[in-house]
Amino acid sequence: MLVLNENHPARAELQKQTVVIDPETAQHADIRALRLGVINLMPVMNETENDILRCISHSVLQIEPIWIRSATREQSGRYTSLEHVQSFYQTLEEATRDRGLDGLIVTGAPIERLDFEEVDYWDELRQVMDYAQRHVYCTMYLCWAAMAAAFHFYRVPKVMYPEKLAGLFRLKSVYEDDNPFTRGMNPDVSICQSRYTGLDYAAMQREISQGRILPLFDSQDMAEVLGGPLGVTVFASSDMRALFNLGHLEYHAATIDQEVQRDLRKGLHYPVENYYLDAIGRTGIPPMTWRADRSLFFSNFLNVAYEQMNRHPHKKHRSFVLHPSYSEANFKYRAEDAGLPTHVPIPVNAF
Repeated sequence: MLVLNENHPARAELQKQTVVIDPETAQHADIRALRLGVINLMPVMNETENDILRCISHSVLQIEPIWIRSATREQSGRYTSLEHVQSFYQTLEEATRDRGLDGLIVTGAPIERLDFEEVDYWDELRQVMDYAQRHVYCTMYLCWAAMAAAFHFYRVPKVMYPEKLAGLFRLKSVYEDDNPFTRGMNPDVSICQSRYTGLDYAAMQREISQGRILPLFDSQDMAEVLGGPLGVTVFASSDMRALFNLGHLEYHAATIDQEVQRDLRKGLHYPVENYYLDAIGRTGIPPMTWRADRSLFFSNFLNVAYEQMNRHPHKKHRSFVLHPSYSEANFKYRAEDAGLPTHVPIPVNAF
């Protein structure tokens, strides 16, 4: 069940798939909705909204998505109308002023070839990630955001690929059915990949061997662009408070093709692996075999947040405050002050 404003453009379509109620009705429900913040960093914001809404619409929980924009990134109106942003989006400060968030999704952004420090909202994002670690029950980082969070929390550097990695890749579950994030999913899952960068293999293995990162889906299939296996692309923090996905379970079957055609118009050429039914002619969209796993992946994430919410029903609310720079941000329980890895299990009394 989704809680969505009556004037949201996606509401009519979603009502064909699930129950959609307005925020005022949700306030009078017996069980309060799970407040899910979505920090949308993509240029075409409404397309990403639709992808996320479809992914969470099959949850048995009552979900209230809260659309969040960057406070320090200027909205040009080139790809998403300023009217849409002003109507449906708020900053994280505004979103948490009176009530906290139970879950959070941070999307990717088409800026992966920039160094993290070159991103104009990097200081803001680091403060957001610190806040989420301490005051949100569970956070999902997608694509570029997953790389940014892995670098921020674990100092796993990003590596540039010789060409864009694009296509549909088969991943194997590391756990059979005993991990809350992968429960019920198929042991073999196909996930779309669309990125120019990945995470340093040695640094990832270091964090996995030391138990700070839990690998969830791994692939030993050869990727032409990499000249080797794809490796771990879905993983979680050891405290189960953060979930990372370098790929795109939220994609539809035709999304890769749309991206390829867009890039061709820009004069960009790269191999597209394991995707087209006719690989030579680059025609034929594959069947969407990952649809059920997509729903389970997002539902499991929401269930983890909901379970934590019920374990700590009296969590003290702390609103987010954006500081002028990251160095001036002063959050309680900052792990780096103790010389520990940034992402560590949070004690119950930290809430």
